[in-house]
Parts: sequence; C-alpha cells; structure tokens
Amino acid sequence: LPPYPQDSRLLEFKLRRNSPNRFYVDRESISIGPDQVVRFSAVIKSPSNARSTSYEGMRCKTSEYRVYAYGVGHGEWKKPSDSQWRQIVRSSIDFRFTLYKDYFCDLEAIAGRNAKDLIYNITGDPADTARQ
Repeated sequence: LPPYPQDSRLLEFKLRRNSPNRFYVDRESISIGPDQVVRFSAVIKSPSNARSTSYEGMRCKTSEYRVYAYGVGHGEWKKPSDSQWRQIVRSSIDFRFTLYKDYFCDLEAIAGRNAKDLIYNITGDPADTARQ
C-alpha cells in the first residue's frame, strides 16, 4: 500500500454534476502497473470536513474498479473483507466514473503512458507534472 495521503499532495477534480463534497486523488499514489491497472488513493471531503479515503485500482479496458484498502483513524489503511473487481457505475455523481471518463481512461485504454500523463489530465498544467 502507498503512504497515506497528505493534504499537500492532493489534486482536486470536479464531478460532472455539482456536489457539496470535494474530490481528490493523491498525486504520489497514481501509478500504472504492468497489469495495465491504474492505481490511486482517493479522498472525499464533506462540507463538515468528514473525510473518506481509499486506495483503489481501475481497469480501463473493462470499466472496473477494486478497493484495496480504506483509510481508518488518522493515517492508517485497512484492507476490506471483500475486495473484488466491480463495474464502475456510469453516473455523473460517481467519482470513479468521473476519473474513468475524464482523467484516467480513453475509451478502453489508459489515457496516458505514465503517471505524469494522468496527473496532467487532472491539472492541465505541464509544470505540475514535474513534481511527480
């Protein structure tokens, strides 16, 4: 598992539909494995500052995701009891679908050659990828 996400490494992304929550991925957790799975840590913050954190994988070719771990307490990962591949819900209010459609995947392929390309897809700033 990657290091637990820190606020200084979070990249915010927007859903297609308005949400009171704010959505982020940890720039240092984004990777593309030899198995062609995009892995990343996701953070969702509510207006009351409640926080939901997960470490996940996404298969662009099959439109699936898998949760490898959830954030618990202050900076700890816990593996779920049932970690299996699931279909990404095709909804404008689902953060996974937004990542799939707008940032990480291009039809059935990964939308980049490496993590820097995926970070650029989120930020749109070539200078921002130099921090990776």
